Amino acid sequence: MSTIKVDEIFGDTDASAVNFPNKFKVGGLSVEQGYTASGSEPSSPSNGDYWWDTGNDKLYRYIDGGFKELGLVGATDILWGGDRGLFAGGQTDSQAVTNTIDYMDITSAGNSTDFGNLTVAKRYLSGASNTSRGLVLGGYSNNASGVNVIEYVTIASPGNGTDFGDLNAQGYYVYSCSDGTKAFTFGGYSSPNILNNIQQRVIATTGNASDFGNLSTYAYVGASCSDTTRAVHAHGRTRTSPSSGTLAYSNTMEYITTANAGNATDFGDTTTARGELAACSDYTRGVFAGGYNNAVSRYDIIDYITIQTTGNATDFGDLISDRYRLGGASNKTRGVFGGGNTTSGNSKVNSVEYVTIQTPGNATDLADLSTSVQALTAFAGNPS
Repeated sequence: MSTIKVDEIFGDTDASAVNFPNKFKVGGLSVEQGYTASGSEPSSPSNGDYWWDTGNDKLYRYIDGGFKELGLVGATDILWGGDRGLFAGGQTDSQAVTNTIDYMDITSAGNSTDFGNLTVAKRYLSGASNTSRGLVLGGYSNNASGVNVIEYVTIASPGNGTDFGDLNAQGYYVYSCSDGTKAFTFGGYSSPNILNNIQQRVIATTGNASDFGNLSTYAYVGASCSDTTRAVHAHGRTRTSPSSGTLAYSNTMEYITTANAGNATDFGDTTTARGELAACSDYTRGVFAGGYNNAVSRYDIIDYITIQTTGNATDFGDLISDRYRLGGASNKTRGVFGGGNTTSGNSKVNSVEYVTIQTPGNATDLADLSTSVQALTAFAGNPS
């Protein structure tokens, strides 16, 4: 053990004060680290400053131009999923739009069980969750219109959906993800317009969505995934204006920093241009599966990204069969992809397949949903 004795500490001159901007105290038996407690980011932070986000109960430190979240989460845990996977809504083989919610255990083989019902039957909807609550956002209802409704379920307690609030625009073909605190919804379609907006909502508190920023183009039928600080969106199908211009399938991905509202930034490209795919993620890696492109029809493609490292996606493996309009969710190790449309003639499937997110390879059969369904959504959380 070493001892350092300091008799005096001087500034620029013998009489000047020494500045410890983070309230470091010399003397006594304690060291005090100051912080700012507020519901929004401090306006003029310096490197090393701490911020306690009172709205979300999170601690950040300002490092190299941005606030970085601090926490005690293990490297393999995720805050936006868990061992119980839920699949909700969609369109069945009879062309009926359904309000059914199924649930299953992601960790083991076994068919799904009835969970409850959505407040209204809808397809082309999206989902996001923290470990305890799942949100279902937007969709296309039985009366042939887009809806702006957000509803929620408590993942550990089977039951029907409950009104949560509204999106700030009616939309379907929207895609959502979560950093464990907020749900983020990207683009979508609100007839006759394709959207480029990004919406956000704190999952733990009911209420309406608010504006976060914009994508660089107008996009729908994409897919989104996230970690605790960054969300990545694959565009799907795009055009350069809301209601006119040429529609094209895109391989572009963009990302946002979830703590800082603002417009999306280029991330890289998926392995092929496609829409109506699904995505999920663990703590570090995002996985995109399936999809559709007019030139090639359906895909069995799975590709992956490292969420904190911008760049193009890498081939992961293949689904058991080509499919699109499927749902994706994850726990800390597995990603599951269920439902979808897999053949010409508008035929749906009920199978659920899984991959081990950190181990590239082909998908494996896991379970069956209660019915064959496409244009559904999926999310996951803890069973208790």
